[in-house]
Amino acid sequence: MIAALAMAIAVGADTPLPDAGEEARAQGLMREIRCVVCENEPVSQSTADIAVDMRRTIRSQVEQGASDGEVRTYFSDRYGQFVLFRPPARGLGILLWIFPFALLAAAGGVIAMRAVRGRRAGLTPLPDDRLDGDGG
Repeated sequence: MIAALAMAIAVGADTPLPDAGEEARAQGLMREIRCVVCENEPVSQSTADIAVDMRRTIRSQVEQGASDGEVRTYFSDRYGQFVLFRPPARGLGILLWIFPFALLAAAGGVIAMRAVRGRRAGLTPLPDDRLDGDGG
């Protein structure tokens, strides 16, 4: 009963923005930013106290006219790149984005080389019947 009351208070503490467009932007950002307490859960779904504070901060920044990028930067500067579900592809992050594709390309190259080598190794030259002088 106490847990349900605490959950209702936490959910009730979230007051939507009066402008529907700004609220939609804020909701989108809340789905992109990870709760720092809950493992792999966006702040939009978390009931942790810090997630409630993060939602308030997002709404406050959106209401003050901050861009989506500025809101993301605020949270990544404060909590690190981990807080973003889609971190920017720069620096070491580029390797994390490129590595799976490079690995697939390398595996495809190895498979193709083995297929070509296997085909060459299995071929034996056919005898040429025309060399014996029959002219046939």
